[in-house]
Amino acid sequence: METSELSPPHVNHPLPQLMFRTTVFPNNISMSPSRRPARCAKIDYDYTVIPAVICSMCFLFGIVYTFFGYRFFKAVMFLTGFIFGTVVVYIVCIEETVLPKEANIGIAVGAGIICGLITMLVQYVGLFLTGFHFGVGLSTGVLVTVDQFYNIANKWIPIGVLIGVGILFALLTLKFQKAGTIVGTSVFGAALMAICLDYFIEKFLIVNYVWECIKVEDSDPPCWYSWLILGCWPFCFLVGSLTQWRITGQSSDHHERVHRNNVSSAKYRSPSSDEVDVLQNKRSRKVNLQRIRAKQKREQQQSRYRHLYQVRRFNGDVISQIPSVCSGTHLMEKATFNSPDDHCSTSSSTLRTTYKASNTSCLLP
Repeated sequence: METSELSPPHVNHPLPQLMFRTTVFPNNISMSPSRRPARCAKIDYDYTVIPAVICSMCFLFGIVYTFFGYRFFKAVMFLTGFIFGTVVVYIVCIEETVLPKEANIGIAVGAGIICGLITMLVQYVGLFLTGFHFGVGLSTGVLVTVDQFYNIANKWIPIGVLIGVGILFALLTLKFQKAGTIVGTSVFGAALMAICLDYFIEKFLIVNYVWECIKVEDSDPPCWYSWLILGCWPFCFLVGSLTQWRITGQSSDHHERVHRNNVSSAKYRSPSSDEVDVLQNKRSRKVNLQRIRAKQKREQQQSRYRHLYQVRRFNGDVISQIPSVCSGTHLMEKATFNSPDDHCSTSSSTLRTTYKASNTSCLLP
């Protein structure tokens, strides 16, 4: 009754609501040092063995992605599918909470191996997934930046932005394969390194903050050094892209490696029955062709010597003029033939020796 008498007659209910909001949520709550989260005061060094080992391996994978993504094309394609399949299946298994934790990890790893083999063996699937990761990473950074100035109320807006931008950049990666692979692997590797640093410094605080921003849920504000960890992401992305474009990925082309692998696999695989028949026909055809060429060569050689002997028997050639120039009748007997059939049995060496002997006898006094 007292509150109703003190309140103005033209304001009934909004005034108590306004007083309630201002008393429970003051304006300077985030600025007071005593109300800051206790986790920002110190760094927790109490690490678990399995997550620490996994984060260390992922940090090394992030270095390979960022600086050698295009050079190690096949390995990166396998890791892309493996990480994507493992993370997605593990998140689904955690949301369902049907199986124990060990079973969820085993199922996620098995699904990741299958996805990795698919992305490694099928080139376009790996490129599509690499471009999708690039689009998701870019849209995640945009959503986190927008959340600092404007609170998104609809949960379907972040989901639509992530999927739409991811598919757009996946198609662009299929069109511009080398550039898309370099940029996509740099973004993904930089994100892996930032996530691993976030675990070792603040136990996935910035990861939880980003995930809650995507799910449009209220979350605790991150620490001041959380933004430094998040700033390592674009910095590593720029450095990795420039390194791959100018140094590690400049003299390599994934098209040549794929063609070389196809040729080597075709070289060492067993031929089919049709290919065996074709090879046998080619070999027999080659043997017959060699025989024909050898026969033609022998015939040409015989005909060449036969025509040479016939030409040298005419008057006016060198051999027929030897008896008239030189003295002695024994040279005439050596230079001439007894009958027309004798030229078939004489060899070219006999003619050469006869010609040399005739020249030497002519020079004698």
